[in-house]
Amino acid sequence: MTLLRSTLFFIAILAAAPVTPSFAQTAPQIEPFSLPVRPVVLSQDIIKRFLYSFAPVGAQMKEEAAGNTATPEATARLDKKAAEYGFKDFNDWGETTRTIMVTYHWLTNPDPREEVEKAIAAIPSTPNLSDKQKADMIDGLKTGLETVEKARPSAENMAIVKKHLSSIKPLYKQWTNL
Repeated sequence: MTLLRSTLFFIAILAAAPVTPSFAQTAPQIEPFSLPVRPVVLSQDIIKRFLYSFAPVGAQMKEEAAGNTATPEATARLDKKAAEYGFKDFNDWGETTRTIMVTYHWLTNPDPREEVEKAIAAIPSTPNLSDKQKADMIDGLKTGLETVEKARPSAENMAIVKKHLSSIKPLYKQWTNL
């Protein structure tokens, strides 16, 4: 059931969320379950830098978010923190994070279609929803599934991330709970 919930949540967020990070009223953030705009071609070096950078860049993100304003200074501090770990800037770090996390999700949940089909089959018997709400949920799941299937990572990225599953797992849990 947990796998089903996480997969459905992943698909629902992808269907509803933009594919870029939110820069609205707060400092730049990396939205959980967002897809990379341009997936990064991963390497052992990139994974290593990501693993070492996740906590410090995440701490900088929280510090900037506490200020509740997106300023050039906040963005510059995030860019500087990401650059300390060999990333071009915060956006480069964000694209790498999204690439790694989506790849991790695919490796640990390799058949989203099966999970979505189970969820779709359960919707008609869901109490307290109108027929329109049920139809909207089904349409949303189908749209989300299409988005997820198009976002399947490359075999090369999957092979590299697979070598680091145990190291990425706790970071993935943090990312999904942002």
